[in-house]
Amino acid sequence: MRVYLLNNTKPYREGDEEYSGAWFNCPVDFEEIREKIGVEHEEQIEIADYELPFDLHSDTQLWEINANCRMVLELEGTPIGNEMKAIQQKWFSSFEEFIDHKDEIRYYDVGDGAALAEYLIREEYVFGEIPHELLKHIDYHSYGSELEMDDRYLFTTSGVFRYQ
Repeated sequence: MRVYLLNNTKPYREGDEEYSGAWFNCPVDFEEIREKIGVEHEEQIEIADYELPFDLHSDTQLWEINANCRMVLELEGTPIGNEMKAIQQKWFSSFEEFIDHKDEIRYYDVGDGAALAEYLIREEYVFGEIPHELLKHIDYHSYGSELEMDDRYLFTTSGVFRYQ
């Protein structure tokens, strides 16, 4: 995760070799910004580019970028972190909304709809307790196909997610 910050007190002029800006790894330390691009106050920086799993505006505050990056780092390596973009696109209009509701997302470590159907029926008893002799007659593939069309579920290569 990184951002390209410009010193907006030094505009680019033709003939200059480069912009008065630099890439910074996130979370960003203001002292590093001060040293690299020569600013004294946060108001003197502008976001010119970024490589982040969330969107920014050119006037997004540094503390907000850092807070979001820390959230991403917290989720890194988890199933929700691995599929963050897909989850956000499916159910949320912003990164902040995703973060606010991340604890309401359920993860199932299954590969397809049939496996999810079997898990829900056998382990979570979605239809109540079913006698053992009837379990072998359930069409998990058919029920799984229904689940795959349900907007509450997101099927990914990492597993299945559910948001209510």
